Amino acid sequence: MSSDFSAYATGDLLRMINDGEDHGEDFAYHALWGTVFGRWRKGIDLEPLIELLQSEKSGERERGAWYLDEADPPADRMADVIIKLANDPVGHCRWRFVAYVTNSKLYNEAIADRLVACLLDLDLYVRARTIFWAVVTDCKTFAHFSEAVLSGAGTKPYKFRNPETTAFWRESERKRAARGIEIAQRLRAGESVTNIRESMPEEDSFSFDQLDFSVRQ
Repeated sequence: MSSDFSAYATGDLLRMINDGEDHGEDFAYHALWGTVFGRWRKGIDLEPLIELLQSEKSGERERGAWYLDEADPPADRMADVIIKLANDPVGHCRWRFVAYVTNSKLYNEAIADRLVACLLDLDLYVRARTIFWAVVTDCKTFAHFSEAVLSGAGTKPYKFRNPETTAFWRESERKRAARGIEIAQRLRAGESVTNIRESMPEEDSFSFDQLDFSVRQ
C-alpha cells in the first residue's frame, strides 16, 4: 500500500490501524505520523481524536491521550476537551493532561484547579509531572498557581465523622501541596534535585527520580 494517505478520512485510517488486519509494512507508522498527526497539529479533522478522549471505554481514552501527546493539536481547539482528562480515573490520562498543558502552555482558572488536584494526585507520576510543569512554566503563571495551591483551591473536601481525622487529612494534604510548590521553587532557582531530595525525606523518592529524569531532558 502506498504511504500517501491524503485521500483517506482520518477516522478510516484510525480504524484500519486498529482492525488487526495486514495493511502493509509500517502502515500504522506512516498513517499516524505521516498523515493523522500532521492533520491534528494543524487543527484539521479533530473529531475522531475528541471521540476517543470522550469515550466511555478507558482503553480508547488512553489511546486518545497518547495520540494527544504525540500530535499536540492547537490548544484553542482542545481546551474544553482535555480538561476532562484531569479527572479521569486512569492515571495515564491524568498525566497526559499535564503533559499537554506543559507543551501547549494552556492555562486558565479551571486548568489551575485541575493542576492543583494533579499536584496532590496519589499517582506519583502525575504528581511529578505536575511539579515539572510548575518548574518550566513562566513566572506569572507559577505565581498564580502557587497562590491557588496555598489557598487550597482544587483540594478534596475531606470530611469524616471524627473531626480530628478530618483535620489530620486536611493538614496532611496542605503540607503535601506546600512541599510540591517548594520543590518547584527550588528547582526554578537552579538547585539540584539531589540537594532537594536530601532535605525532604518526607517526599517519596519516586517523585525525585522522575524530576531528575525530566530536568535532564
